[in-house]
Amino acid sequence: MQKKKIVNTVLGRPQICLGKAGINENVLNDIKRYLKKEGVVKIRVMKSYKMSRGADVEAIAYEVARAVNGEVVDVRGSTFVIVKKGGAAGGT
Repeated sequence: MQKKKIVNTVLGRPQICLGKAGINENVLNDIKRYLKKEGVVKIRVMKSYKMSRGADVEAIAYEVARAVNGEVVDVRGSTFVIVKKGGAAGGT
């Protein structure tokens, strides 16, 4: 994985938002698709999901990463970044 690609994702806008529906099959499929294509994905946890879940963002990040076979590389506030395990993004 190129470090520049991860940094650009960390500094950029989130590609996925976790809302009231939470972590469901559709969201996980979207995350897997981003990981397969880009190798890295930024996810924002909406306040409604945090309140209904009662969990902190870091716990949610690791749960999602485990579900999509990825690794958490950054957690800041309500957002987190996951990369593909092994760090290979898009053939680089």
